[in-house]
Amino acid sequence: MIIITGSSGFIAGALIRKLVLEKIKNIVICDFENQNLNQSGLTFIETHKLFSFIDSNKNSINVIYHLGAITDTTFTDEFLLNKYNLEFSIILWNHCVKYSIPIIYASSAATYGDGYFGFNDNHNNIENLTPLNLYAKSKNDFDNFVLNQIKTPPYWFGLKFFNVFGFDESKKKNMSSIVYQSYNKIIRFNKMYLFKSYNKNYKDGYQERDFIYIDDVVNVLIFLINNKNSGIYNLGTGESTTFIKLIRLVFRALKIKENIKFVEMPNNLKEKYQYSTKADMSKLRSIGYHYNFQNISSAVNDYILNYLAKKN
Repeated sequence: MIIITGSSGFIAGALIRKLVLEKIKNIVICDFENQNLNQSGLTFIETHKLFSFIDSNKNSINVIYHLGAITDTTFTDEFLLNKYNLEFSIILWNHCVKYSIPIIYASSAATYGDGYFGFNDNHNNIENLTPLNLYAKSKNDFDNFVLNQIKTPPYWFGLKFFNVFGFDESKKKNMSSIVYQSYNKIIRFNKMYLFKSYNKNYKDGYQERDFIYIDDVVNVLIFLINNKNSGIYNLGTGESTTFIKLIRLVFRALKIKENIKFVEMPNNLKEKYQYSTKADMSKLRSIGYHYNFQNISSAVNDYILNYLAKKN
């Protein structure tokens, strides 16, 4: 049995589709409400029933993917973030310890803050990190909780997701990727807006991110099922792409003349903005993941031409 929390979310939904496609049976999906797939082989349980379900089925569970969380980086209710992103995760972790159930959970590259300590997933580096928002703090707090535990599940993985984009991310709404947002703005207005830079080291549009395609993320999630090298791992591509390059790729895919405007960044973001992210992927490579990640050009083309354009 495989349990997946956050089943109505972007990454969890992609994982579920892949497992169903691979004809994996006995998948249990968990969320506050069932907004996901109506497919055979899936059993839905509500979030508040998860722990009792684990108690009753402890001997049948092969792995738990804990992908459910409040993921809005602008969310300011610290009580709710701690309740769902930290306290819930701690209870789930303790169940996995008690019943010897492997767990693979979602951390975030947002935990790296402004990148002062780099983007190295060495465990000794994690306690030094200073997140820039409450969402990232809740994720970092759980990472540090995990690293301070003497008793652990038989194997476990925390994945620091970098900027994931791809099919079905519309459910992320205002947290959807700049690829998705730019596509929708460009087809409507033939232009795209980017934030100006307030960092002298970055010109307007040259802020950069490590963008990773959802297909690659799912491949890693499945790869880890049969791996026993527990730890916290980055999940990006190891390459950064500037926003201006990314938007140009979208214009090119749509065959629309480039038209990029720069606008002021909201004041509440100026002090909490990451100007650059780039995952150090050597640790994941060291445990046997040798598959290539899709380059940004082919990934953007595939996403736009084979998904977004067809949807419209």
